[in-house]
Amino acid sequence: MCGIVSICYGGVNPQLGREASDLLRRLEYRGYDSTGGAFITRDLPVRLLKKVGAPSKVCVELGLEHQAGERFIGQVRWATYGAVSDVNSQPHHVRCRFPELGFVGAHNGNLSNTDTVNPALTAGGHTVVSENDGEMITHLTEDAYAENVAQPGAALDRCRSALAAAGLSLDLPAASLLLIDAARRANARATGSYAAAFADPTGRGVVAVKSGSSLYAGVGRDGYGEFVVVSSDLTSVLSKTRMLIPLSEGEGLYFTENTWLVFTLGERLTFSVPKLKRSKLNVRDTGLHAPYHYYMEQEIAQSPANVDEILRYYFAAPETEGLFAAFEDRRDLCKALVGRIMTLYEAADEPALLQAFDRLRTDPLHTELAERVRAHGAVITAGRGNPLSDERQLLADLGRLAPDALDTLSLWDALIVWKKQRRVTQYLAELVTAVRHAQTAGGRVFLVASGTSYHAALVAAYFFNRLAGVAVLPVNPGAFRSMYMNALSPRDLLIGITQSGETKDLVDILQDVRQRVPGLRRISLVNNENSRIPQELSEFYLPILCGPEIAVAATKSFVNQVAILYLIAASFSHTPRAIVARLTQAKALIAQTLAETEAAVETAAKRLYLEPSLHILGTGHIGIAREGALKIREVVLNHAEGYDAAEFKHGPNTILGKNTLFSIHDLAGVLELYEKRRAAGDIGPGEAGLDTLRRFPELVETRFSNYPLLFVCPSDERDVRITVSQIHTHKIRGADILVVCEPNADLALAAAGRPLGDEKYWHHLITVPASGDPDLFVFAATIVLQRLALRMSVLKMEYLDALHVADHGVHPDAPKNVSKSITVD
Repeated sequence: MCGIVSICYGGVNPQLGREASDLLRRLEYRGYDSTGGAFITRDLPVRLLKKVGAPSKVCVELGLEHQAGERFIGQVRWATYGAVSDVNSQPHHVRCRFPELGFVGAHNGNLSNTDTVNPALTAGGHTVVSENDGEMITHLTEDAYAENVAQPGAALDRCRSALAAAGLSLDLPAASLLLIDAARRANARATGSYAAAFADPTGRGVVAVKSGSSLYAGVGRDGYGEFVVVSSDLTSVLSKTRMLIPLSEGEGLYFTENTWLVFTLGERLTFSVPKLKRSKLNVRDTGLHAPYHYYMEQEIAQSPANVDEILRYYFAAPETEGLFAAFEDRRDLCKALVGRIMTLYEAADEPALLQAFDRLRTDPLHTELAERVRAHGAVITAGRGNPLSDERQLLADLGRLAPDALDTLSLWDALIVWKKQRRVTQYLAELVTAVRHAQTAGGRVFLVASGTSYHAALVAAYFFNRLAGVAVLPVNPGAFRSMYMNALSPRDLLIGITQSGETKDLVDILQDVRQRVPGLRRISLVNNENSRIPQELSEFYLPILCGPEIAVAATKSFVNQVAILYLIAASFSHTPRAIVARLTQAKALIAQTLAETEAAVETAAKRLYLEPSLHILGTGHIGIAREGALKIREVVLNHAEGYDAAEFKHGPNTILGKNTLFSIHDLAGVLELYEKRRAAGDIGPGEAGLDTLRRFPELVETRFSNYPLLFVCPSDERDVRITVSQIHTHKIRGADILVVCEPNADLALAAAGRPLGDEKYWHHLITVPASGDPDLFVFAATIVLQRLALRMSVLKMEYLDALHVADHGVHPDAPKNVSKSITVD
């Protein structure tokens, strides 16, 4: 994953560099291998600044903040094609067909036919200077554009005919139409998934394309005039404007500061000028707020509140029963009114929004519904003055503009919640039925997911086994393709789990399954409800409901995934009221765990953050163990592995006792002993190397230490017995023991006993609040492991910063080499 951004003003903006730098920094979580930007002013030389490094560093080092210009195209890179180097960084400024001012392009995603396109471009006279696939799509577009400029007739005819067919009479320069056509032709030659932006320095505007990767666009005005901005990331667009240009997959966008034209990338060219829509989100929804210092910290703390969202939409609530009954009586009227409310997003500015609102609250649809609610005697209490629905930002804006409209806005808020709750509960019941049908028909239930979502699927298998008596098969996309793809049946059921809804590996699986076995049902569990997987590749979907997640390491989305998978499994054996009670208990348990384990987690983090490796051993909880290990690998950059507790003795235990894993702290100890020997005259000036180590074996011998094992053990009696046995088995072979568990005397005693002769032995318990339910223990253990990874990351980052270690990549929000949503193969 990388990220692109482009913004266009009508004239020279002297502060364009400051705007561009802010937009690039908002993309840092998407890529930090390199950063670059091209500042473009018509008929003037392009100012291209790019180098290896994250936006937070490069923007300052290269002086991007001090640049001026009319247009900007920028990119942050997470390297796939080509090494991390300045020449492979983007944007690319190529001059093969336009030697005077050249041609500019940048992309996010990948071109899987790069290895064949590269020699073809070279044979065609292009000078390819990097290994980067972004340069390939830029050359392809430059090549097609140059052909169009040389022989414009056919391209102009195609574009003008499509404009006429759409009934559009836009007076666009011929060069702009030629560039649109060139982007389409280049896309036809490219294989892969990407989004890109291109500009001709001698022309006007920018062309952007959305071909398999995310792209958002918005329109606004600031102190420097009108502008249009596009980005791979919605939050960066929202930092400039809330008015969005709707863009779908397989579309492109030509834009200037106040003109936008959407075109199709497929074989048939069509044009449209879609109405602007007001974003449901505000940039504050994606901001970092006090007292938190990191997004990961904030998002862990948001987990209890996110459970409320699940309870709101997956279950009927007694306090809204009368009100929702009134809605059900006239659901046709209610659905029509919600549709009218959605049209408010088309208001171009706040005065227009207020006018549209005033018209709608006198609309017969609204007045009739308000009267029916009063006739039912229904009282609106939830969310009054503090909207709860998905349209909460719109309703909050209206409340600010029309403070006398509280009753109307509260009614609308409840209505919108009702409509979504109605859909979610219907689909939940349909999913449970689909699982039952697959089971009785002799089919299999696959839970297909990547990364953290795959670990949630492993936890789901635990829940389904315990609560539903149903065997489900958790599998990642690669394993699914190699193990099951050719053995599928229409009797099977595939449930895809994804936070982003754009994960390339899962997209490919869903597409292939749809083509190979059309009768096999495909359902998804997803956070981004407007993404490709729920909208295009699933029969229906269930929402995760955790809101935007900014930190690269998934935390709150994992908790919500686990909660929803729990309620699905529990639906086989528990009443809705019982499930609500348990999820309410889970919410309280999470909050209590956050409040009561902080000191114990901090002690563990200080002991472990410099350990080069550790194992997390889950007794019956392999999904939690693997997810905890992934969090440590992601944000601490220490090796960590999740294993089944009883399985660890079958080979992996060889790492216990003496091993060759040494940390920076161990190295410091060696240097300290070396200096003492040298000061005593035992080691001569300049003497070093293996001979010295052989002469003074304590330089190495004193550095060996016990290997840390972190056990995750629920309260089940059998699990406790297994864990106690494993603790005794491994600590006598050179393991330090950390246990995450509910209060349990047997586990505490097993961990506390020091092996004979092992003076270095260390043990620690992180005791979570007792739940009395092994299923609910999952939530407490998850929060502990997430917070442990967070604190280890912060401690190690501060340690390495103090040593002035450059580019160490340790950061709780944006660690090196990983990205939020992998949208490349």
